[in-house]
Amino acid sequence: MVSAFTVMRTLSALMASVAMLMLSNSVLSTLIALRGKAEGYSNTFIGLTMSAYFVGFCIGTFRSGTLINRVGHIRSFAAFAAIASASTLCFVLVLHPWAWLISRLAMGASIAGLFVIAESWLNNRASNEGRGTILALYIMIGYLAAALGQQMLHLAEPAAPDLFLLVAMLLSLSLVPVSLTRATHPDPVESPRLDIRRLLFTSPAAVAGCFAAGMGIGAFWGLGPVYAQEIGLDITGVATFMSVALVGGLIFQLPIGRLSDRLDRRNVLLGTTLVSALLAVGLALAPALPYPVLLGTVLLYYGLTSTLYPLSLAYANDHLDAGDVARLTSGFVLAFSAGAVLGPLAASSLMKWTGPSGLFLFQILIAAGLALFILWRMRVRIWSGLVAKAPYVALPDAQTPVIVAELDPRTSVGDDYDAGPDTLVSPSSIAPGESNNETER
Repeated sequence: MVSAFTVMRTLSALMASVAMLMLSNSVLSTLIALRGKAEGYSNTFIGLTMSAYFVGFCIGTFRSGTLINRVGHIRSFAAFAAIASASTLCFVLVLHPWAWLISRLAMGASIAGLFVIAESWLNNRASNEGRGTILALYIMIGYLAAALGQQMLHLAEPAAPDLFLLVAMLLSLSLVPVSLTRATHPDPVESPRLDIRRLLFTSPAAVAGCFAAGMGIGAFWGLGPVYAQEIGLDITGVATFMSVALVGGLIFQLPIGRLSDRLDRRNVLLGTTLVSALLAVGLALAPALPYPVLLGTVLLYYGLTSTLYPLSLAYANDHLDAGDVARLTSGFVLAFSAGAVLGPLAASSLMKWTGPSGLFLFQILIAAGLALFILWRMRVRIWSGLVAKAPYVALPDAQTPVIVAELDPRTSVGDDYDAGPDTLVSPSSIAPGESNNETER
């Protein structure tokens, strides 16, 4: 525990940059949806912008490693942050649908690259004993920053350029702590390796769970602000609605995770899916709900929905060797991203016919399909009652990174995990004749 906090304190510059990144990325997703409505764009197009983001996110996840290894972590961070900042400004400079889609695609790719840098950097400094604590702290920072980001909507009207300028400013400033840090960059980033056949053979239920989680979370983040606005909430209400959802995502990780460590994870996954479906029924009837009940329902709904991805991943890891976790997790990221691309498109089409309630009618359909698939898999594969189950590990929300395979404490790490060039000391502190490849332990 002490070692983990020491690492986090040592890398405080990196975490300051990550916090600003998560805060700005969170508010931007809601802001784009609200600005799109103000410009008269359809719900279908707004859903398409979120799909474009996840297409870019998937590209950045799997392709950013090449650039990072060529020019280094700090320079890559600066480049990706600059692209993200410029993409944000495009939403107010060019009011054209194609420009918005291209900007959102670039935004997704650059945000993914920034998260790859941050997580590989943290992983390089984490020991096997402290990785779980570092991951937990990292996730807490992500959720809290994202929740606070939603409250920035109070500062100006979405139709005005002010908030976009503020987000661009934060993205630009996020590269300052990293650029001025005394720590050098870690080892090269390994490109994710996909093994789709092995992935499907290991656990079809886990793949289906990741795909369904992507569809539901992608649809919620793309169209949740539109839903909140169309049921009559003002800007303050929309910001509170989205912030409460994020708080639910934070507080439900631990209890659901502990429950799944004690029971058949598929039963927990099935129960979580069914309860979230019932809560989605209530949200589909939102105009009839008092405001406090609406907030309580979305807190419970999103809190449970946010655990579907880590539950699915934990279930798959029960049947994987430690060395396969990082290699196959990239496949689960791909399944989540594919669902996140399709979810906003499908939900927006349903909203076109049924109004705002269509968002949660779509969530009900997703939950029903996943529940039926899990029930079928239970008939095919009986729970083996594993004696040494892999521990449940909380994973970040869709607005925070999902590329955490290397940080996952279930992943095996060699003895030379900390033998990279990251010295965590300034050049001036190196004694004459002392090698700057020495690492602090």
